[in-house]
Amino acid sequence: MVHEWDLVEQAVKTLSTLAEGKPVREVEIALGPGADRVRAIEAWRALTATTSLAGAHVTWEEAADLFRCEQCSLEYTAETGGACPYCGGDGVVVEPASPI
Repeated sequence: MVHEWDLVEQAVKTLSTLAEGKPVREVEIALGPGADRVRAIEAWRALTATTSLAGAHVTWEEAADLFRCEQCSLEYTAETGGACPYCGGDGVVVEPASPI
């Protein structure tokens, strides 16, 4: 849980600063590959309990890495190690997804 806790803690700090103490209604958070959604939600609830983010509706999304296929050069997004959707070839990460 340490990994998700640290990521969510940084997001909460950044959002709290941007909100300047004003209530926030909606937040969209994209979790990178390997991040545990349940642990991130638990961290969010604990870390926002006494902040202006406490009542926000949170939409949790999945962020994916950008790959380039080694066989056909198609660029696509996928979970880590995802095969090319066009030819089934192996892809190489061109741009990794942000952790959060």
